[in-house]
Amino acid sequence: MRIVIVGAGELGCLLAARLSTRNEHDITVIDSSGEQFERLREKLDLMLIEGSATDIALLKRAGVESADIVFAVSGDEHANMVVCQIARSFGVKNTICRVYSLAQFSEEDNILPATFGIEKVFSSPDECANKVLDVLQNQNVLEKIRFSNPAALMEVIEVTPSSMIAGVRIKDFPGIEVLRNVRLAALVRDQRFIIPHGDTIIVPGDRLYVAGTNDTIGAFMRMISETSSAIGRVVISGASKSGELLAKQLLADGYEIRIIEKDPARGEHLLDVLPPGLIVIQGDPTDEEVMEEAGISHCDAFVSMDENDESGILSCIMAKRLGAKKVVVVTHKSEYISIVPALEVIDCGFNSTLVSVNALFRLMGNGTYQIDAKLERFHANLKEFKVSERSRLCGTSLAECKLPPSTVFAMLFRGTEVIIPSGTTIFQPGDIAVAVTTPETAKALEPYFLR
Repeated sequence: MRIVIVGAGELGCLLAARLSTRNEHDITVIDSSGEQFERLREKLDLMLIEGSATDIALLKRAGVESADIVFAVSGDEHANMVVCQIARSFGVKNTICRVYSLAQFSEEDNILPATFGIEKVFSSPDECANKVLDVLQNQNVLEKIRFSNPAALMEVIEVTPSSMIAGVRIKDFPGIEVLRNVRLAALVRDQRFIIPHGDTIIVPGDRLYVAGTNDTIGAFMRMISETSSAIGRVVISGASKSGELLAKQLLADGYEIRIIEKDPARGEHLLDVLPPGLIVIQGDPTDEEVMEEAGISHCDAFVSMDENDESGILSCIMAKRLGAKKVVVVTHKSEYISIVPALEVIDCGFNSTLVSVNALFRLMGNGTYQIDAKLERFHANLKEFKVSERSRLCGTSLAECKLPPSTVFAMLFRGTEVIIPSGTTIFQPGDIAVAVTTPETAKALEPYFLR
């Protein structure tokens, strides 16, 4: 596949690196400054072009006329939109555009992404706000992972000592009918990555990766959730765009919200644009007195949406020490993708760059080998593999496939249907299998799908 990436910032570089794991992609990266090119050259075999991506001659030199997909992901959303318009005029069908606000589009007024030559659009702040919203519905939910099939879902949950499944073998779980419709795909225990089976006993502190549909996961969570797991009072640090979107949605859902913000102008802006009921505390979130003024010891969750990663991490550590029941941090530098999960004191850590890359892979929509989420610090991923007519698995049941040891298929997508695969499930052309993989098992699985 011929791919053109516009923008070599944190997002463009990580996207290029992830796409480069597939040798079949011919990738060109364009950036106006080229400051990141040296880092890309050292690690990846790419074509790099310095200059303005809105320059038609430059885009032609980058091969836009024959591109299969154009990712416009620079920090300039208006330039991204222009790039998509140009690419569409050259016949590129798949154009994916990064913006910072979806408010510039309006279905009611028929001002749609397609108006600007954009096939698919995403907003990094919206993606981050939604990622955090997912974990504020329940104290025990650590992450919700979404896939190319919008009906599919994987939830990461932490098992508490009072949970009805603590101390129970999986095969002895109550509500067996509910369990048949989900897959316990993996668990993390004492910093060990484990593939569970029927005789696995769930213990307090386990982090379970549960796969299914939105409905079946909902039924599972209702079965095992405790009444004390609800969240009502949230303190947010940082009046960033993501922080504003998060606060707006939480207020609409009836949460009690307080925001800590250093900049008085930003604080005033939030009071002007957000619904009544919001309390803004001006100050530094790493200041203990400011935290106490915000009521940190009585909050159900503390969320850092700070644009400064170091300040955000420090404020979360402080919030936990001062009594916050759950702490969530959103970082931005790619270096923190592997660092934050190693900090036991932080309950949920999301990286805006990785969240955006995962959104881009879902938007690609071609069912090819996709990276969707990283499993803690264990170098394991969730990947989507597409079954073709020539795949070794095609027409074969799962029980007969002779797959590499420790292979776990969490779900199978067949059209819009989400299937929890069993030994009798037969792979068909066009199926997309979601596997829990390490780098080694991913490499071993590739030949089964690529023909």
